[in-house]
Amino acid sequence: MSRDRPAGDLTQGPLLLRLVTFGVPLVLGMFFHSLFNLVDLIIVGKLGPWALAAVNQASIPNFIPMLLSNGVSTASIAVISRNFGMRNYKRANANTLQGFLLLAGMAVALGWPSYVYALELNQLVGSTGQALLPATEYLEISSAGLFTMFALMQVTAVLRAGGNARWPMFLLVGANVLNVGLTIALVFGWWIFPEMGVAGAAWGTVIARGLFALLGLYVITRRGSPVRLDLRRIRIRPRMMSQLVRLGIPSSMQFVVRVVVWGAILRFVNVFGEAEEVHAALAVGLRLDMLALFTGAGWGAAGAAMVGQCLGAGMPERARRAGLYATVLGLITMVGIGILFWVFARWLMVVFGEDPSVKPEFASAVAFGVEYLRIAVFAYPFVAIGITLAQCLNGAGSTKTPLALDTFGYLMVQIPAVAYIASRHAEWPRTYLWWSIVATAALVAVFYVLVWHRGHWMKKKLR
Repeated sequence: MSRDRPAGDLTQGPLLLRLVTFGVPLVLGMFFHSLFNLVDLIIVGKLGPWALAAVNQASIPNFIPMLLSNGVSTASIAVISRNFGMRNYKRANANTLQGFLLLAGMAVALGWPSYVYALELNQLVGSTGQALLPATEYLEISSAGLFTMFALMQVTAVLRAGGNARWPMFLLVGANVLNVGLTIALVFGWWIFPEMGVAGAAWGTVIARGLFALLGLYVITRRGSPVRLDLRRIRIRPRMMSQLVRLGIPSSMQFVVRVVVWGAILRFVNVFGEAEEVHAALAVGLRLDMLALFTGAGWGAAGAAMVGQCLGAGMPERARRAGLYATVLGLITMVGIGILFWVFARWLMVVFGEDPSVKPEFASAVAFGVEYLRIAVFAYPFVAIGITLAQCLNGAGSTKTPLALDTFGYLMVQIPAVAYIASRHAEWPRTYLWWSIVATAALVAVFYVLVWHRGHWMKKKLR
């Protein structure tokens, strides 16, 4: 392959075929990444409810660093893919280096305080009793190894921006398979490994991410890599870093909006049943939603890189069609997952929750979860449209638009709707709450389609 048309070029060839061959590995990588996170929770849960509570609570303080690093990775895809499409490989490589330097600084700035004040942070999020000490150990280990999460996330982002999908799939699947194996071994003390309990889960994650992040770094430092991390001339470029920050903050805030919405739903839904049953059911339901969402988002990740490269190459019409094709593929994927979830709803709630035949007290929680899941899946087609076009807009560098749409739809429409339905709980069934989620997703999807059709994102300049 000549330098004029490197292996990662997404601007040439039949569009749909190119998108499918590029997107399928990303979809598989995102699916397994989400699936093994679920399996990880099951493993820790075998120690007891206190262990599951410890891991969940210790994960909250590190949620903000994850959001911020995801914003930098999203911005990197937009900037690197745009320069790659322009054949400005030198600038693409320079942006790659600045992204890693920025995240290295963030890992220290964000990881050190949460390591030092792990106990206080866990107490702040409500960790008490038997869960407090293991939660503190888990947070200390995770905070010290924060750079491994950042590095793996950024490596896969850089590879995608350069049109490479197979390596991100291998890195994500490999890291999570190793994570599951190490977690089992370190939590329960199998084979040559010590029995470490909850702390073993944290070490398993850090080690697995670290090893595969190193492999990814080796891949992008090789001379033949389409986008290369050149460590021979390390120099901080404030303008490039500030561009990543400007583009990344709105992307991070998108996730904050969704977290706030779910927090509100959990707050208001308590009026419809016992708090423990409600939260147990929705905890499983939300994890299954995330499995479907991240799998469908693989098409958005493919679309984002293709949109960025096509805009850089001066091919806005190909970029527009790439976003539409990615959306259709994401829609088909999430509809398929939704059908499976609807059919096997009870089985899924038992597998990822508790079996009522073993623990009868969980019967109502399982019934609650099945009810939620069999309505929530009707939102999946609309969620697929929204999340795919949001990523494509991010790939174009138009990161403020998805933030504005999500803020309007989810904060200004869905939360008031949920609050109103909760206030009428004595008269209305709780199913109204779930249908309001479907209706909001449909509304937001319509806005995304209109924005994409309008095409203002095609004129976005990245400086």
